Amino acid sequence: MPRGRRSRRTTARSNPIAGRNRRNRETLPTVSIKSVDLLWNQNQEKHETDSFESPNHLVLRRGFTFDFIIEISNHEGLNPDLVKLELRRGYRARISRGTLFQAICGGKSRRHYQWKMEVVSSTNGEVRYRVHTPPDVPVGSYRCHVRVPLGKNKSKGERVWEDKKEIVFLFNPWNKDDSVYLPNERERNEYINNETGLIWAGTHDSTFTWPWNFAQFEVISLETVLYMLDSWRLGSDARRSPIHVTRCLANMVNNNDGDSGTLIGLWSSNDDDYADGTSPTSWSGSEAILTQYMSDKKPVRYAQCWVFGGTLTTVLRTIGIPSRPVTNFESAHDADFNRAIDYYFDRNDKMIEDKSNDSIWNYHVWVEAWMTRPDLDGDYGGWQAVDATPQELSPHSRTMVVGPASIQAIKDGKDLKYDNEFVIAEVNADIKYHVEKSDGSFSVVSRHETKVGKHISTKAVGRNSREDVTSHYKYPEGSASERAALMGGRGHEEEEKGAVSFSAKLTSGRRIGEDLTFGVTAKIDSPISSNINVTAVFETTTYTGVVGKEIKKSKSILRPNNNDTVDVTFVLKATEYRKHLGEQPLISVTILGYVEDPEQAWVHKIPLNLELPQLIINIDGKGDDVKLKSGRTVSVKVTLKNPLKNESLTNMTLHIEGTGLIGARTLKSANVPSNGSITNSFSITPRSYCRVSERNYLTLIVTGRCNQLKGLMGTGSVEVVP
Repeated sequence: MPRGRRSRRTTARSNPIAGRNRRNRETLPTVSIKSVDLLWNQNQEKHETDSFESPNHLVLRRGFTFDFIIEISNHEGLNPDLVKLELRRGYRARISRGTLFQAICGGKSRRHYQWKMEVVSSTNGEVRYRVHTPPDVPVGSYRCHVRVPLGKNKSKGERVWEDKKEIVFLFNPWNKDDSVYLPNERERNEYINNETGLIWAGTHDSTFTWPWNFAQFEVISLETVLYMLDSWRLGSDARRSPIHVTRCLANMVNNNDGDSGTLIGLWSSNDDDYADGTSPTSWSGSEAILTQYMSDKKPVRYAQCWVFGGTLTTVLRTIGIPSRPVTNFESAHDADFNRAIDYYFDRNDKMIEDKSNDSIWNYHVWVEAWMTRPDLDGDYGGWQAVDATPQELSPHSRTMVVGPASIQAIKDGKDLKYDNEFVIAEVNADIKYHVEKSDGSFSVVSRHETKVGKHISTKAVGRNSREDVTSHYKYPEGSASERAALMGGRGHEEEEKGAVSFSAKLTSGRRIGEDLTFGVTAKIDSPISSNINVTAVFETTTYTGVVGKEIKKSKSILRPNNNDTVDVTFVLKATEYRKHLGEQPLISVTILGYVEDPEQAWVHKIPLNLELPQLIINIDGKGDDVKLKSGRTVSVKVTLKNPLKNESLTNMTLHIEGTGLIGARTLKSANVPSNGSITNSFSITPRSYCRVSERNYLTLIVTGRCNQLKGLMGTGSVEVVP
């Protein structure tokens, strides 16, 4: 049976409750409820929710109408206009609390938007009703009651039908009166309906993608969101607003502040630190994470920013809020909220850690959610930055969450709620290097105003390509508007200009297993009377900028002539760095230059994400982008080539996931010899599908890891045809 399709008539028998007028019980008419049909298929198709598969929840979007049919015995005694539908949330539902709603024919609500009900048709005891729902219904699950009077008026009592299943109301991006209304159909298709996506990672000059299976229509996703809303005890007024719901769900996605959230974050270059859980690089989708979390309501170990971002996107899309993961390259973590990243070095080439609390992440992933912002003065609706990755305590709640923060307000440099100040620094902070002088004081020897917030990226609508959204977050680098937004009236500390200008870059090597070469150029701008000392420090690091082990330190003394240019090359061999790499193949190179007379220092950091080999996917012998018939089983081959010259890849496992193609599974692979390759095979069976994108695409995601390499990945795309 196609996904999301149930039998056309889903009925539940009435649960008669004795009439209220007990004294006249013998005179009550024999009206009774034979059945109530909530028309699941018809209503969910109309509400753009027919992709949901939950057998226990009728999923609707607020602001739309829905129909139901009552079958009555002895209908001659029924006044159909007196039938009432009730929706209750919680065990003590009250109208005054916003947990009880009633729809009555011709009835009026005290709110601006009304719950209304009308008779569509009435034939031989079968009455069809249409319920008009307001566009500001508090999202969540409700118990449904239908109350039928026993006579032509209410005085003779009533019978009540109660559905053992629940109705769930979601936000509605299709309704112009909803606060998450998104007018563009292609964008709604991408940011609500697309179950798979790409999350960018790496460095700004060497990117790669984490494929992610959002699985927002799976039963576990809906159940998790409902549990999160109830666990956070979000009240009815808060449930009306995507602002508060988004902040609630972001809080519940992480558990680093101890609030019974979903994921625990851990950033370590030591593989053993992940032994009591799952390494972040092993996740390829939200379904497995949410399934594990809901099994015992205990936080899942472990996550890093793209895992938090992918999971938050899932729960936001599930509840009906348009959302997308966004990656900021060279992302600043401003611990002291001064819109600058400050690094301090002593005279022995060592960073002073207790003064250098800020950091630059190679990349950082958060989520954008679409909504209006009536709580802010100004035109600050649209995309909002929301971050579930635990970094700093939010001053608005003392929990580790960011947002929703208006992206337009971030661009304008305005410190509005929620947590704009932190995001302003993430995308636009200046980097300042402070070096200790001979008298013990510090001077700013290098200042970089354009290195933070590079190539802010998200998946393009309807395509597996990158869309650059940097201009949404800040004005052009160096422009008067950009400087004014960043500084916000703050002072500007100038760097000290020296007699020598330095520059450094990677000149050769990028892939894991290759030797790495770095070139440093010193240009003498004015006469000096001493040599130039240049030091290169190679260290392991996490992508968050936290330095691990020192791999190697190299020094060189340059003896230049005045008004000359001198070059030096530093080499890090693969045999030197291979044994030091951790979960991700990351190296940090810090170049320090010193001139004694006149006294001058210079510092430059180069983050390097070594490129891993791709898992090559071949579906049905046709490649990684094919058309397949629904229900036809085909073979998939996954090939990996070992890039290491003197090492075999051992203890290799592949994790496979693909909604609509194959259930999540893990394969063990044979060892891959040095410079050799290996191919693993399995089968998939595409099934027919509801709305996914402009075409009927399904995505196969394969990730791999072994003792020597982690974070291997590959994707294949299948277009399902009749």
